[in-house]
Amino acid sequence: MNKIWIVLIMAIFFSGCSLKEVGKPIVKYSIESTAPSESKIKSDKILKISRFKTPAYLVGNQIWYKRESLRTNSYLYSSWNQDFPAMIEYMLSSTLYKSGLFRSVFANYSKSKSDYTLEGEIVKAVQNITKKGANVTFEIRLYLIDSKTSTLISSKDFSYTKECESINAKGAVKAYNSTIKKFSKEVIKWLKKSVKED
Repeated sequence: MNKIWIVLIMAIFFSGCSLKEVGKPIVKYSIESTAPSESKIKSDKILKISRFKTPAYLVGNQIWYKRESLRTNSYLYSSWNQDFPAMIEYMLSSTLYKSGLFRSVFANYSKSKSDYTLEGEIVKAVQNITKKGANVTFEIRLYLIDSKTSTLISSKDFSYTKECESINAKGAVKAYNSTIKKFSKEVIKWLKKSVKED
C-alpha cells in the first residue's frame, strides 16, 4: 500500500514540473530598426528586394546556437518575433528607402516594375558557444541586378563575428543588433558606389 502512495506522489510531482515548464512564456525578440533619418531623394530609381535564399534551419523564428561539439540547437523559451530572413529583408527595405538612394524600395511580391533588383543568400546566422564565451556569426551575400537586362551589376560578401555579453538568447540578440547595424551601413555604402558606377 505504501508503495502505491509513493508512486502516486511521485507521479503528481513530476506532472507538476512538466506543467510548470509548458506554461513558461516564450520571450520574443526583434532586430532593432537601423534606418537613418530620412534623407532627401537623390535618385529616381526603384529597387526591388527579392526573397533571400536561406539554409533550411534559418527558415522560421528560432534563435540558433552551436556548441563546440558541433551540435546545433535553438533556444526553447526565446525566439524572434517573426521569420528571421523576412526580418532582415524588412530591415533592409526600411533602411534603404530612408537612405535616399532610391525613390522607392519594395519587396518582391509587388508587381511594380523596378530599375534594380537586390538578391541575396543568408549563408550563416548562429551563436557559437565555447568554453571561453560566445559570439554571433552572421554571413550574407548580396547581388545587385539590372532589372531590365537581368545582368549582374555588383555582388558583395558581408561577414561578421561579434562577441556576446552573455551566453544566452539575450546576449545573442544584442550581438545580432550590433552586427546588423554595421551591416546596414556597409550595404548603403556598397549600393551607393554600385549605382553611381552603373
